[in-house]
Amino acid sequence: MRTDYKDFAAQLNRSFPKTPERFQQIVSQEVCAQMNHSKNIIRKKRWKLHRVLLPTAACLILAGGTVAAAQLPVFQNWLDGLGINAKTAEQLIIHSDETAEKIRMEPETSSSAEQENLSYEENLSFDVTDAYYDGATLMFWVASQSDFFDLSDHVYINEIDSRLEYVVEKEEGSGVYECKVSVVNPALQKADIDRLHVKVGVYTAPDKKNDYSFTIEADKFDAALQCEGAISDLDFGKIVSYTATVSPSVLNLHLDWEVYEEDMVQVLQWGGYILEDASGKRLIDAEWMRSCGSSVPEYDKEDKCTRFTQDLEIVGFDASSATMKLIPVRVQWDADGAMIPDSEEILEAYAITIDLKK
Repeated sequence: MRTDYKDFAAQLNRSFPKTPERFQQIVSQEVCAQMNHSKNIIRKKRWKLHRVLLPTAACLILAGGTVAAAQLPVFQNWLDGLGINAKTAEQLIIHSDETAEKIRMEPETSSSAEQENLSYEENLSFDVTDAYYDGATLMFWVASQSDFFDLSDHVYINEIDSRLEYVVEKEEGSGVYECKVSVVNPALQKADIDRLHVKVGVYTAPDKKNDYSFTIEADKFDAALQCEGAISDLDFGKIVSYTATVSPSVLNLHLDWEVYEEDMVQVLQWGGYILEDASGKRLIDAEWMRSCGSSVPEYDKEDKCTRFTQDLEIVGFDASSATMKLIPVRVQWDADGAMIPDSEEILEAYAITIDLKK
């Protein structure tokens, strides 16, 4: 059953009235991403379209013309969200009209006889208009003639289980669906491949699901960069280990913390980060944060430190940067758990530099 996001947010406020605002923001962002992608994407899409088409409309008015603005590619809104990595990602997109044969999502059957016995709903096929794969993310856009289209949670890429993030119709009634899959298997993330076989359960009605698949052969597929390390020379503690998966579509960073100062535990968990790439360009958390989660801190009396893990899902950070500087930001909260305006304090002296090329 699909849960309405507004109902969930109201329930969160009732259940955790004193919860710090930043925690609610993080939970709300993740709930939005996982449960209500259509609203997020449509809202972003409208803003992007307005920004992009306004100059075009002005030109047409000035010219006295009546020609309609050209329709944007189905992948354009997603691509715009990648920031500085958009140009690199665009080069990896595979267009069905450029391949030797159309890319079609077809039912998985064991024999031609079984194919003939399928009902109309079970024997539908769908055109995959465009696809993208960079080792961390699989994106594909499907043109459907069915009145109903949805996918199951598990998507198998070259027989390896991956996680469906969302399916959303690009425009209501268009029949074109954007599908995003996160690659979670480390071996698949770093594998150099030239053939992509995707298998997934397709719902052509709320109670009718069948296995479908499509295959793409191309030399555009990329592998995600994986790196790991440790940082032990911090004044307030250390990062026992970190792992990063870097691609144009997303940068996933996992941190294992040991922190000696209680104040810094609060800063790291309830504050924020400014990210700085090797060129000095900075992003505030509203610009890079796809999600941010932390485990429950555990205090070790013997070692006199607090241990916890942190996972950051980052978009828009330059994937070609050799380093990432994490600059903690301390914020102040009022008695109701709301952030006090203009209370942000950027802790430059506590910056952490992550090597992304190890």
